[in-house]
Amino acid sequence: MGSLRLFTPNEQRRALGQRGERLARRFLAEQGYTIRQANVRFPVGEIDVVAQEAEVLCFIEIRSASSSRWGGALASITDRKRRRLIRAARWYLARLSELPPETRFDVVAIDWGTGAQHTIELIRAAFTADERC
Repeated sequence: MGSLRLFTPNEQRRALGQRGERLARRFLAEQGYTIRQANVRFPVGEIDVVAQEAEVLCFIEIRSASSSRWGGALASITDRKRRRLIRAARWYLARLSELPPETRFDVVAIDWGTGAQHTIELIRAAFTADERC
């Protein structure tokens, strides 16, 4: 007889994040984005999705929340998180042979309800890179 395995809070959070990333990539494709890469890691940070929308290269942060207790998925994007994403985007761009005509930082926020219920929100140009980073 098999044993029941309980998942730790970290494992549950990781599984929710992975589920959210899969859902977000499908959603982005439905919105007309072309996914170029996912989970791009650099020493300075990670980019969840690099995608193309028309001529714009988009660096996309995906956030999932199972509770609105602390403000939901959008509230989890802190200044620190934005700075890390901007730094990672700069590393990404430094490795390209040709720079795109335009870049943008977008956010996909997924708030999970009960069961399979969820809301998903796309914020184009959610923030900009500034010189403080």
